[in-house]
Parts: sequence; structure tokens; C-alpha cells
Amino acid sequence: MSNDTSLMWGLLIALLTLIVIQFIVYLYLESRRRETAAQQKRDIETLKQTVGALCSSAVGVDKRVNRLERHGRDLEERQDYIEQHNQTDDPPYSDAIRMVQNGAGPDQLVSELGISRDAADLIIMMHGIK
Repeated sequence: MSNDTSLMWGLLIALLTLIVIQFIVYLYLESRRRETAAQQKRDIETLKQTVGALCSSAVGVDKRVNRLERHGRDLEERQDYIEQHNQTDDPPYSDAIRMVQNGAGPDQLVSELGISRDAADLIIMMHGIK
């Protein structure tokens, strides 16, 4: 019987040792899991901040793109106007020449036609009443 008792005690000690080893492994794995979870939380927070910064930047870029598109449309309209104006039978300064021949001065040409003062003076010199 003593062999049976010794065997029982041996098995009990082996079982307790196995339980202690499993508990130690569990504690180690739980510690690693918590460290990993904490690192993942930090990574998620960093990603949230990065996405927020990217969204803010995207809003600024969107505003700039809209402004550039508007500017491009304005330039296109101006180009179309210039092309249409140049395709008419009258030369570009025909209105100014007609106004000068009717007695208009340089200030009137500048204000009504939007030409430069130098251009107005030149037109008056060339086409003014002599």
C-alpha cells in the first residue's frame, strides 16, 4: 500500500506542479495580451489623430480646388469674350476712334471703354480732330 500511497502523492505533486505551471503561463500570456492591447489602443489613437489631420487638410485643399476652378472658369469666360470681340468686323479700338472723332477726351475713353490712358492719348493723337 505504501507504493500506492507514494504513487498517489507523486501524481498529486505532479498535478499540482502542472497546475502551477499552467497558472504561471496564463499570467505571462495575460500580461502580454494586456501589453498588446495597450499598444493597440495607442496605435488607434495615433491613427485617429492622423485621420483627423488628413480630413482637415482635405477641407483646405477642397477650398483651394474650388477657388482654382472658379478662377479657371472666369479666365475661360474672359478668353471667350476676347475671342468673340476679336472676331467682330470692327477693329478692337474702333469704338474709341469713333468717340474721338465725335470729340471725346482721354478721360472719357478710359472710363467708358476701359483702355489705358496711354492708348487713349495715342488714339486721340492719331484720330483726333485736326
